[in-house]
Amino acid sequence: MGSNKNLNMKFVINTNYKSAGTNVLNGLEKRLRESGYEVSRNDWSNYSNYNVAIFMAPDSSVEKAKKENPKLICGIFDPKVTLLWQVKEIKSADFIIVSSIEQKEYLLKYNKNIFIYYMFPNMEEIKKEHIEKSKIIIGYHGNKQHLSAMKDASWALDQLAKDYEIEFWAIYNIKKLRKWNKNIPKICPTKHIQWSEEDVSTNLSQCDIGIVPSVLPSSSFWGRPLSSFLLNSEGYHNNDYVERFKFSNNPGRIYVFSQLNIPVVTDFTPSACQIIKDGESGLLVGTKEGWYEALKKLVNNVYLRNNFSQNLKNIINNYYSQEITFNSFIKFINEKYENK
Repeated sequence: MGSNKNLNMKFVINTNYKSAGTNVLNGLEKRLRESGYEVSRNDWSNYSNYNVAIFMAPDSSVEKAKKENPKLICGIFDPKVTLLWQVKEIKSADFIIVSSIEQKEYLLKYNKNIFIYYMFPNMEEIKKEHIEKSKIIIGYHGNKQHLSAMKDASWALDQLAKDYEIEFWAIYNIKKLRKWNKNIPKICPTKHIQWSEEDVSTNLSQCDIGIVPSVLPSSSFWGRPLSSFLLNSEGYHNNDYVERFKFSNNPGRIYVFSQLNIPVVTDFTPSACQIIKDGESGLLVGTKEGWYEALKKLVNNVYLRNNFSQNLKNIINNYYSQEITFNSFIKFINEKYENK
């Protein structure tokens, strides 16, 4: 567990917000307690009793807390920038906790004290040995927004379905977001599955390949990509990459597949490139042809499915595990505490 240094630090974690990020914060709270730290929850009035306060962004009260206790070290977990008051809170915080390098880089303009706490869900590893089989299930879990944007991956699924027996399982919140219908595969059989925290591992564990589409549609002008209007004389070309992805993009979806021993094909975003070594622990893609060739390679090769999934799990466990992240966080907080 974390360092025993400065166990006299007292933490308060305040939030009434419920989200996937909150579940990760709950896990952090549990680890703090197990490490011997005193932690209170939702004490909004006695900030003088604590050394460190952590808030979720939607109900952050950094300015109020620091007025009551100027020595209090205040942090915001999974910060948001939708509203002006949220940006003001970020600027007032002593540190912010983000989920990825993408989020860190965007928020540096508001706060330089940033810790990347990989927001991986608590889940048990499920051991899976891939075997030769006639029908291959390709799975997705996450937000409907990525499904609606995965034009290239859907094209690749349709091309594969012409020659192979495959099925695509899309696991997302149908009840909240309604059924996915934009850029859905036309040929590949697609199964829509309601996401739930209890069943997601059971459903995904039946998949043979996992996909993590992350790229969003780029801006266009008169139906043409903006890149096509750039002047070749300036060194720009129409075949240059123009990629768009969320500032909060993170490797959380990759992590889930890693714990289920499922090989991953993903868009080459910064977070993905940190964890996936192309051709060793998964496959990185950036075009519809790339999606097709990567999926085809895994559909045809059970050895690669086993090899990639095991290598991915080893990378996660050796460099990005929850315990490693927590220990780094304790070191980060200790430094803040000593220098306050």
